[in-house]
Amino acid sequence: MGIITLVSSLVAKEGYVFQFTGPAPECMECPFRKVCVDKLKPGHVYRVVRVLGIKNKCRLTGSVTTVEVEEAPVRVAVPSRLAVEGMVIRFSKVQCDRKDCPYYGICRQKLLPEAGKVKIVGVGKKIKCPRGLRLREVDVLVVD
Repeated sequence: MGIITLVSSLVAKEGYVFQFTGPAPECMECPFRKVCVDKLKPGHVYRVVRVLGIKNKCRLTGSVTTVEVEEAPVRVAVPSRLAVEGMVIRFSKVQCDRKDCPYYGICRQKLLPEAGKVKIVGVGKKIKCPRGLRLREVDVLVVD
């Protein structure tokens, strides 16, 4: 069973993935706060798995829809020596400015902060880094 929460009606679609960055100041006095933002953890990434369709007014986005979400793994690049399934590591994004590289999106993953603690939940292929770094694709979940 996932987490029942509210998201902007504009993005309330199965498969939508987002990072919860924390409640906005407008949320603090909202009557829907407990179901909307209090159940989510700042910095964690979620995927909408079911749209329940109940809509409510929101001071911030205009309209929110009730959905079920679950924590979603995020594909990132880590040094090969750290690519062990089940391992909890201090993650930091690969420092790279080669935007033409096919791996740039996972080396500089937008859904995660610059650094933090993550758990590796899947190990993918080796990355052929044009800079010669020994990297591997992994799927991670954010850890508090």
